[in-house]
Amino acid sequence: MRTAAAASILILLLSFGAKAQSIYGMNYIGEAVHMGSSRHQALGYSAVAVQDTINSVTPNPASTADLPMGTLTFQQVLSASRVYFLDFSSKQTRYQVPTFTVSFPIRKGLVMTTGYRTRYMGRADFVYQRDIEGAPVAYENYKLDSSLYILPVIVAWRPFDALRVAGEAQFNFGSIIDKVNVWFDDLNYRNVDSQRRRNFSGLSWGASLLWEAHPRLWLGCNIDGAVNYRVDEVVENTTSVLDTSTTFDYTLPLALDVGFAANAFGRWWLSSSYWMRAAADPAGFPQLEGSVGDETHIGVGIERRASNEGHILNRIPIRLGFYTDKWHLQFPPGQEVNSMFLTFGSAIPLGKSPGAIDYTLEFGRIGSKAENFVEENVFRLGLSFSVAEPWSKRSTKRH
Repeated sequence: MRTAAAASILILLLSFGAKAQSIYGMNYIGEAVHMGSSRHQALGYSAVAVQDTINSVTPNPASTADLPMGTLTFQQVLSASRVYFLDFSSKQTRYQVPTFTVSFPIRKGLVMTTGYRTRYMGRADFVYQRDIEGAPVAYENYKLDSSLYILPVIVAWRPFDALRVAGEAQFNFGSIIDKVNVWFDDLNYRNVDSQRRRNFSGLSWGASLLWEAHPRLWLGCNIDGAVNYRVDEVVENTTSVLDTSTTFDYTLPLALDVGFAANAFGRWWLSSSYWMRAAADPAGFPQLEGSVGDETHIGVGIERRASNEGHILNRIPIRLGFYTDKWHLQFPPGQEVNSMFLTFGSAIPLGKSPGAIDYTLEFGRIGSKAENFVEENVFRLGLSFSVAEPWSKRSTKRH
């Protein structure tokens, strides 16, 4: 019954045209956001062991220990897709709230970083027909606006030439807002408006390592600690005397990311990583019971690094990648949702400054009509902008 109802909603959703996060991301938890700048996006998010350039948005915070100067980085992702269900289709466009971080070298090999990073996101706005016994035809407009984010404080240290480590305190916040409006063609019936708001807050930790096992081989690891969210929920319904509030706990399990980067030949580097997070208990989200599993990400990338010598084309990096995800959400319940993406990117140097503009194109598919009844073909554009400035004390001359 639940599966049939969900399928009916999806049919109507597609026919009316949804403007949302991925169809599979409208699961009251949101869509996972991978770490890193557009450089790492172009490498299929496989760069946990890649020694970084001048960049403070990175998949491995330990790499920021190499930053020699104050660095500011912005990362923005824009997305467009077409969703298919049977003979129905829908175009979608969406964006991610920009990630930004700033790094301050305390001394050589010791760097502090802070900023803003999106952890999950999800948006929806769609209409479908609702049959109510004993009443005329009703139409329901459902809106979802969710954003869970992190304010990180990171300290990265290089105790030895071959080793970088980092510790991270993560201040987690965000909200999930569901709004429903039901209206009737018959003016004798009054419209219904309701809203449910869940506010999330929690403190978590992270730890990272980057090790130069050999000049041609780097190993990396991230641990993203579990987040014990406190959730304050308020439900409002304007057509009856109802204004309820409650509090519950929701735990997002620990995540682990491991990988390597190897110098294949010349300026060409190969990278690969594996990320996983165990399934969360859907406390407070009964509609997800039986529909949440472990999430995994496997990424590979190859990069021709820029050279300061030779033709201008030698100064431009070339990046290619591939990644596949198994999502937390299962649809229909018990059926895994998988995605596959190809990535391509490069960078534009900012003159003689140490910064750069990185860009990435992603092409991929989420789900399949054969297994999940719904298939989404996705195009994403990623842009990053980094600037850096040496930190030094201004000398004062006394006369």
